[in-house]
Amino acid sequence: MKKNNHKLKKKKQRNRNSISKKQKSEVTKSLHQKSIKPKVETKMNGKAIGGKVAGDSSKKYFNKALIFLKEAKMELKKVKWPTRKELLTATSVVIVLTLIVSFYLGIIDFLLIKIIKLIVG
Repeated sequence: MKKNNHKLKKKKQRNRNSISKKQKSEVTKSLHQKSIKPKVETKMNGKAIGGKVAGDSSKKYFNKALIFLKEAKMELKKVKWPTRKELLTATSVVIVLTLIVSFYLGIIDFLLIKIIKLIVG
């Protein structure tokens, strides 16, 4: 009994939350109409051009570049930059580990050269 009541409640709730097909089609139509931009015609040398003007493509690329730079600036503001202490600590760790690894590889190289000289003669 309880399971059936629970299922019925869920079904009623789904029915309340859903919208009819007619409402969906009206919403999509209105959204589609808003997204369609009217075609602007300009005249150049007496000829109508469908929204395109000489130099339009360069303006488009310039605008895209500006948008990219603005978005990059916004993203850089979100970055958590290290403090001076964190930066110095990380740099010192990298330098120390580089010295240790180079010293280790230098010793291995030296030993391998000695072994090869003994074998070859």
